[in-house]
Parts: sequence; C-alpha cells; structure tokens
Amino acid sequence: MLKAGIDVGSTTVKGVLLDEKGNILFEHYERHEARQAEKVLKLLEKFEEIAGKEFHLFMTGSGGGDLAKALRVRFIQEVNAVSLAVERLHPETSSAVELGGQDAKMIFWIDAGGFRRKITTMNDKCAGGTGATIDRIISKLKLPLEVATSVRFDPSKVHPVAAKCGVFAETDINSLQKAGVPAEELLISLFNAIVVQNLAVLTRGHTLRPKVILLGGPNTFFPALVECWRYHLQKLWEEKGVKYDSFSVFLPENSQYFAAIGSALFAEFEESPYRGKDGLLEFSRRSITVFKARTGERGLLKPGEDLEEFRRKYSVKPFSPPVFKRGEKVKAFLGIDGGSTSTKAVLISKKGELLATAYTLSKGNPLEDVKEVVRSLKEQVERWGAELSVLSVGVTGYAKDMLKETLGADVAVVETVAHTISAKHFFKDVDVIVDVGGQDIKVMILKDGEVKDFKLNTQCSAGNGYFLQSTAERFGYKPEEFAEVAFKAEYAPRFNFGCAVFLEQDIVNFQRLGWKPHEIMAGLAKVLPKNIWLYVVKEPNLRKLGRRFLLQGGTQRNLAAVKAQYDFIKERVPEAEVLVHPIAGEAGAFGAAIEAMRNYDGRSSFLGIEALLNLNFEIKSDETTRCSFCTNRCLRTFIYVNTKKGKRSYIIAPCEKGTAENISGVKEVVKKLNRIREENPNLQEISAKKVFESYPVKKVYREKRGFLFWKKNVIDRRKKLRFGIPRVLNFYALAPFFRGYLESLGVEKFIFSDYTSEKLVREELRGGAIDPCFPSKVVLAHIRNLLKKKPDVIFLPKVATLRSMFKDSEASHACPTVTGTPISVRAVLTKEEDVFKKNGITLLDPLLHFHDRELLEYEMFTTFKELLDLSKEENRKAIEEGFRALSQYQEELRKLGEKVLRKVELENRIAILVLGRPYHNDPGINHGITEELQKRGYPILTIDSLPLKEEFLKKVFKERDPFTIRDIWKKSYSENTNRKVWGALYAAGHPNLAILDLSSFRCGHDAPIYSLIEEIAEKSGTPYFTFHEIDENRPSGSIKIRVETIDYFLKERIKKLLQSNQLSSEEAV
Repeated sequence: MLKAGIDVGSTTVKGVLLDEKGNILFEHYERHEARQAEKVLKLLEKFEEIAGKEFHLFMTGSGGGDLAKALRVRFIQEVNAVSLAVERLHPETSSAVELGGQDAKMIFWIDAGGFRRKITTMNDKCAGGTGATIDRIISKLKLPLEVATSVRFDPSKVHPVAAKCGVFAETDINSLQKAGVPAEELLISLFNAIVVQNLAVLTRGHTLRPKVILLGGPNTFFPALVECWRYHLQKLWEEKGVKYDSFSVFLPENSQYFAAIGSALFAEFEESPYRGKDGLLEFSRRSITVFKARTGERGLLKPGEDLEEFRRKYSVKPFSPPVFKRGEKVKAFLGIDGGSTSTKAVLISKKGELLATAYTLSKGNPLEDVKEVVRSLKEQVERWGAELSVLSVGVTGYAKDMLKETLGADVAVVETVAHTISAKHFFKDVDVIVDVGGQDIKVMILKDGEVKDFKLNTQCSAGNGYFLQSTAERFGYKPEEFAEVAFKAEYAPRFNFGCAVFLEQDIVNFQRLGWKPHEIMAGLAKVLPKNIWLYVVKEPNLRKLGRRFLLQGGTQRNLAAVKAQYDFIKERVPEAEVLVHPIAGEAGAFGAAIEAMRNYDGRSSFLGIEALLNLNFEIKSDETTRCSFCTNRCLRTFIYVNTKKGKRSYIIAPCEKGTAENISGVKEVVKKLNRIREENPNLQEISAKKVFESYPVKKVYREKRGFLFWKKNVIDRRKKLRFGIPRVLNFYALAPFFRGYLESLGVEKFIFSDYTSEKLVREELRGGAIDPCFPSKVVLAHIRNLLKKKPDVIFLPKVATLRSMFKDSEASHACPTVTGTPISVRAVLTKEEDVFKKNGITLLDPLLHFHDRELLEYEMFTTFKELLDLSKEENRKAIEEGFRALSQYQEELRKLGEKVLRKVELENRIAILVLGRPYHNDPGINHGITEELQKRGYPILTIDSLPLKEEFLKKVFKERDPFTIRDIWKKSYSENTNRKVWGALYAAGHPNLAILDLSSFRCGHDAPIYSLIEEIAEKSGTPYFTFHEIDENRPSGSIKIRVETIDYFLKERIKKLLQSNQLSSEEAV
C-alpha cells in the first residue's frame, strides 16, 4: 500500500506520497499563509487523484497535531520523523541539523558499544536562529528572493549581528543598514550569526561530527547558509583534530521534505489508513464562536461603541498646508527624522508653524530616502510659484550622525529629546509622552513641564510598528488597511505580551486553532499597550504617572493601535485625557526643526537644497575600508560625497579611532580621549584592571618547619606552577584574595584569560550545555581561552556565599547560577573527552563559603593541600594574607572614589554611580556603556569605590545606620543584590550622584529590586537610568540613543544644580 506524509510547519505545508519501496511519487511544498487546513485539503485531493483512498497517512510538524486528530490518522513527533528519514536514506550520517520556520533541531548519533544512541536537542520557545528570522530580515532589506538565494558566503564580509533573538538581529541589521552596509553583506552576517548561535547553544556540549546532514527550508533555499555551516564546522573539526573531507557537510536531495518522508516511513511499523477528508472539512467548517468567546477576548470595539465618533476624535488628520504667494521666498527650518523603518521631514516657519511634511518608507539607503522627502517638501512650496530658502537644518533618528556629516546639518538631536520638544510645542501640560515607532518604544514622563524620567526598549522591539506592518503584509493587507481590518473582529485571541518572536509563535498557534487574520490583527493591536506599559516601562500603575497621555510616533497613524492604547489607559486611569499628536508620524522631525530654530544664529552649515538633491555619493564597505588601527579590524563604511567644493569623505565606524583616516588622525583622537579620561575617571574600568593586579603580602612559607631540602623542593615547585585564572564572575570582586593567598605561599606565575570581547565570544563560545545569563555563559569561552595558554592549573571555584558588609541582612548568598557555572563548564569540557586531562591541566573547582571563615579555611586547605603540599598553618596564614590583599585593593578603590566625589562636589558636576554586579566591570559584558558616558564628561563610580569615611557616611545617610538595609529590603538573602540596594541609598543621599542600573538578561536576582531602586531614586529626586537585560549582543544603536538621552537630561540636572548652589550662596550673603 502507498504511504503519505504531511509536515504542517509554522510557515509551510510539505507533503510526499511514497510507493511501497519508499520512492517519491509526488511531492509538494507551499507556504500556508495561516490557512493550514485549506492547504492540507488541497494536498489530500492530489493524493486521492494519484492513489484513490488506498494509502496510509501520517502527519507531523508543529501545526499537524489537531489536523491529524480531525483526520483520525497518526501524528508523529517531528524529531522522530526526521530521525527515521535520515537513518533510512543516509545511514552514514553522524549528525543532522534541521532549521524550520520557528524550530531548530540537532540530532546526534553516537556509537554506544555496538549500537547507535540518538541524542536530540531543540531550541526553546524562542525562534531567534530560524527561518522566521531570515524571512523577516529579507523582507526588511527588500531583497528579491532570487537575489537572496544567489548570495554566497564570504567570512570577510561578516558584520556583528545577534541571532539569539530575531528582534535583536533586526535591530542590529537596521543599524548596519543605516550605516550603508550592502544588503548582501547583511544577509551573510545574519547567516553567520545563526550558525554561530546554534553551535554555541543548541549542541548542548556535543560536537556535530561528520557526516553532517543539513535539512529544512532555510538550508535548502539559501546556499550561503550551507556554505556558512561548512565553514564553521570545518574550523571546529580542525581545532578538535576531527578528520573530514569536502563531503562531510552535505545537503541531500529533497532536504526540505525529510520530516514528511520520515512520517510516511512509519507505515512500516504501524497502520494509519486514510479515512477521507470529511473530518478535516468538518474541522474547517464548524463554528468556533463559542470557543473564541471562551478563550479570547472582545475585539477592539465594545457592543454599541461608536467607531465613527472615535475615528473623528483620534484619527491623525491629513495635514492642510498653507497657500504660498507666487514669487514669495519661503524662509523655513528643515527637520529630518531618519528613522528605523521610514524617513520623515518637515518645514517650519520662523514662528514654529508647520509649512510642509513628507514621509517615505525606508528603501535601505538613508541618503536616497532624504533626497526623496526633501524633493517632496521643495515641490510642495514651488507648486504655488514660491521659492524655498532653508535657514537651518536639524536631524534626528537612527541615521542622524550620517546625515549631519553628509548634509552639513546644523544640529543633531537624539530622538527621545526631539520627540519631547515636539510634544511640548503642541501641548504645554502633558504628563506622559508615548512614542511608538518602527522599532522603538519611547516613553517620556514629565513633571512641571520637564522630563523627569524616560523609558526606552533597550534591545527588544517587542510588538513595535514594524511588527504590526509586517504581520498585515503577511496576511495580504497594506499597512494602512490594518485598522479597518482589525476593527471587523468581534473577538480577538489573547496574546502574551513581550518578545516579538514569541508573538510570532502565538500567531502560528492561533491560526492552528482557527482564528482568522482580522481577529489576529485585532489581538496584536490589543497587546501593544501591554508591551508598552508592562514590558518596556514595567509600570502597571499608570495613575502615578499623571493624567494627560500624548500618543505619537508613526504607529499612532494606525487607529487600531490608538484604540487599544486608549482603552488600556482609560481602564487604569478613568479620568485620564488621551491625546494624539497632530503630526504623529513626523513628531521627531518637527522636534529636530524646532531645535534647529532655537540654535539658529543667522548662519548655517547646510550644503543647500539643490546641492542635496543633486548629491552624488558612493558608499563603500569592504576589505579596503577595514580598520587597521587595532587588532579588532572592524569593517567601516566610507561615504564619498561629490560637492561643489570637491570630493569629501565621511567614515562611519564602531569607535572614534575608526573615524580617523590615518595614524596621525588616530593619535589626535587618542590624545583627546586620554584628556577626557583624566578629567573624568572611570572607576569601573580602573577596577577591572586593578582587581587582577598583585598586592604586597608576606611569604608565609618561610614559617614552615622541616627539612631544608624538602622545603626548597616544595617552594621551587610552587614557583614553577603556572596558575590559570579566568577573568569572570566573582573574580571581579575576589581575585585579590585568591592571588594574595597563592602568592604568600610562593606561587608566582599567574595566567589570566583575556577580557571578554566580541573576538573571544566569536572564537571560543560554542557547545554550551545550557543557555543562562551571558556572564555565566561566557565562562566557557574564557576557559577555552585559558586552555590555549597552557597553564598547569585552572582555578574556577564555585563561590556559594560572600562576606557581608551589612549588620542585618538575612544571608549573603552568591547567585546560584554563578555558583553552578563551573559544574556546567566541567560537564561540557569532559563530556566527549576530558579536555583538561588531554592537555595535562588540572581543573580546580571547589565549593567555597566566604561568610564562614572557619569553613572557608577548611575548603581552601582541602583544595590546595595536595597540589601545593600544604600545611594547615600555612593555609591559615595564607588566608589572612589573601584578605589583607583584598583590603588593600578595596581601600585603593575607595580613595579613588573619594577623590572623584570631592571633585564633583567642588565643581558642581554629576558623577554616575553604576549599580551592577562585580562582573559588570568586564568591558565585554557592560558593552562599554560607562565608557561612552565617560566620554561625555561624567566620572564613573562603582559600589566598591564609594568612600566609607565617617564624613561621607554622615552626609549621605544622616541619622540612618549606614550598614542596615532590612527595613526597606526584607528579602536580603543575596549579597550582591543587597549591595545594589545600599548603593541606591548612598546615591539618594548625595546631590552629585546619578544612578545607572546595569542588569543582565535573565537575572532573577535583579528583577525583584527594579522597582525598589527606582522608588528610592524617585523619592530623593536622584537621576535614575537603566540598562536592563544586557546580553551578549551589543545593540549599538539603542545604546547610543540611551547614552545621548542620559547626557541631555544630566546636563539639564547640572544647570539646576548650579542654579540651586547660586541661590544658596546668595542667601548666605
């Protein structure tokens, strides 16, 4: 009997019909576009044409379960289906990688004494490194499919892109695109990121050994992805000494059908006769109104609600431009917003009146987009016979730096500030500004007309405007049709708020359950305010923010999005007044124009309208533009512009040194940066270096009694010992203790891993057993880095508790993820073979408790007794020396902190206190955020650098006991969490300190204190800024926006500080 298999995936339906020998008689592959049942019915009709009704049918795939029940046929789990197909068709295979629309799978066949054991791994609920991400990026880049499938992999054209999350990848791609990187290189970079991410996480400590078979749609249709797998696997095998040949990584025939084929092959083991289409027809036909009412929620309109009335009040009205007189010279200020997905521009008069607006969706080249909108503005003026004269130009948005350089713009203003300026121009007494753009969600909270706080999605652009737009297009609607379609839904599915990739998965599940596109679109509109307030702002209590809420940004053109936000706000603050910006989409451009007007002094550096419209430019980003001024060798983008004054070039690079054209230029940049660093010390950077230095200790081995020859032999062995220490985790707080302990015993040779960097992560981070927070995950890369340096010992202790500085804390535990990381590292590096044993290296990973001196003494003795031939007396004294070294380091740091505080007090300046965990001092983990703030003139302090002298403690804490926290933080079990709360209290008591709260993605200890620290800062009026959910990718665009915004608001704070001190001085006189 014939056998058929159907694989209903997240985005496609695949079907095969096999004969008795397993040969393919018919195959079909099609995107289902949310119509899974319909596509399966068509497939079944084709099967019936060929085989009648005499065949076995099996189904598989993420969307196949319910359909299999309706058809009363067997459902096969997709990993089992793929495994069977591989084992039958390519038994020589040792490993398989299948990428689907939202799933990624790896299968390992391991010899286990005469039989092959199968191990499978799958991605978790996140679909970051899969086909869904590729689809979204290709759509965003507007790459024709034939071009995308013809791209070839070239490792020299790889740019840094995150694949852990599809939204992070989108953000990185957007920033690189705005910098002028060609679309083909961006696609190569995405493929590279996907492969690296899956090798780092999905292998779970195993090695993909040859032969490796590549399966699934993305691998099938994109040759560059296959070439990328081959490139990275061959590098891995060379390092591990695994033999391979040119056929070791291969793409088989029918690679996209393996799950369908495998499910059909199950007919050899069990029966699943085809019973006809009736069950599926009934499944498709039956009314699910009751089901929707039970599991969903009301649509956007309540019964009896008047849509036309709402439309009249809240639709963004079409702009009615003024009429210009023939021959009139229209003098105007030009504002341009080079946003993430669109470019907007406006003209305003000397009085700040709007004269013209223009808008275009981004076509991938910011300069061409600007030419288009400026041409439109010019035509709007000239069609009346008037002449346009631009007085000054302001730019904002993602592309503002490029535009400022190339256009000669007079001011470049960060978009958060531009939107605030615009809002305050139209509405004088707004409490909250909610700006939702293509990729950014920005919320500015005002008090007495001044910005008190702002929230910005740090990395993730969950549920943003571009997501709504791309979902509409996927369902076959234009973006401007979204609202009309969504308002038709009586019921809407309940989406979980949060990550856009998770929303994608919800869409697939809802489609499978029978929800229609218009209902899903209504559900997406309804989840938008949850993403804004619960995910980005993390503030469910809207009432405490105020009562006048202004909605602006391009997404507010979508009336369905406005209605959802209106309802969400009014449910929580019934007396709230919800306003929509009259030029919601162009609000940022308007703010930039206002800023240009404010700063206008009769002169302008703008190259001129005609010069802009006739601008000839060339964008180049290849090996010839690669920076050679440091070992990172970053790719740079050169923009060559032809003007009347000749050819000018602009360089866009990841750092200041990269913007120099030659060595003398680099020297000038370095000189300038060094001057800034001297004026504004960064104690986070300084402590990251000082913590691994040597501090004076006594040699305790001299106290040893015994035979001289024996003593000399032991000491010589200790001196020769090469001791490896990774620069990770709590070593950033405890390294002086460990080094002092060992040096006092005669150990002299210390080898440290490199600091965390993109290069270290790229080269060494792969094959992890778990996917925890980045600081824990990167430890594996550090240990691999150390292995190459050939130490005799690698020391990676499991630090369970820390010493507490508080009188009343419940406990002083270290983070359990951090404590358990050495266990994971040992597991990965000894799973297939013991890498330490192979290299003749001893891994020491003892459990240590710093809260109990006696217990610590015992643990250190049992750890080093054999290795160092240690006596108990030596161990006890070495521990004392270790703590003495630690105290010296801490005291040095506090003296530096004291010097900084006295300086900012004297000069009426602001220093930034970083509330982070010890490992946030690692420059590769903090992503250079504090360095960027230091460059803008702010000294940086850490919790450890805060002076503890009586004069400072009295000034800061006044009558409060400085070493108690339990009255405000009851759950004081984690020492580093306790210290963050204490640091917030210290900053709250000092007028010259601002708080910068750093936290890593997935940090369960930090999450409970977010609101507490914010409350402490708010009550004291302390400037408070956050970088939460820091992860391995560096979202440079988002970091830049936040840093520039922080800089703007701190400058405003300094002005007030100066005014306050001036008033105090006058009153004293």
